[in-house]
Amino acid sequence: MPAATFTETTSIDAAPEDVWDRLQAPDIWAAVGPVQEVWDPEISDGVLERFQWSTDIGGKVYKGVGTATAHDRPGHYRLLLDTSEMSGEINVELSEGNPGGTHAVVAIELRSKGLLSSMFFPAIKNAIGSGFPDQVADMGAQLCD
Repeated sequence: MPAATFTETTSIDAAPEDVWDRLQAPDIWAAVGPVQEVWDPEISDGVLERFQWSTDIGGKVYKGVGTATAHDRPGHYRLLLDTSEMSGEINVELSEGNPGGTHAVVAIELRSKGLLSSMFFPAIKNAIGSGFPDQVADMGAQLCD
């Protein structure tokens, strides 16, 4: 099945611990990669463990689940995104950056699972690839608030 990986970096004017804590807010993920809407978050001990999400592919809305698969405050957070038509992971690596700030590397890997998404995957790949730099920049701006 087709797959694609995109990686972007951003600098955030907040300490890694604060950035990591803000990554646990469900709304942060509402416009990253294919995710367009987030609801029903499950947060345990300050960690966003799971949420429901949706995306629109070719005019059809697909619903999925986002699940934290790895996390280590303040340096690492990984989410598995899964729907009937595609799955993937968003991986965020945080390190000390500019004085008092954070350097963030955000990577997304998407894989087609179904026949429909295989047909639409080139368009999905192009849409996510062209929008991902702005999504990561917007995410960085939200994480410093």
